[in-house]
Amino acid sequence: MTKTMHAVHLLAYDGLEQLCYKDDVAIPRPKAGDVLINVLAAGINNTDINTRIG
Repeated sequence: MTKTMHAVHLLAYDGLEQLCYKDDVAIPRPKAGDVLINVLAAGINNTDINTRIG
């Protein structure tokens, strides 16, 4: 099992240059009562865009 995952971090509000792609983010360890879901694909919607532009 791999110990890292891919992620896009939002560094600050503004343009696309504030999105940072990483391929070495530690996989979280679920606590009691939590679940960990393996996501194979994701999208972006208006709420994500509005959050990014502040």
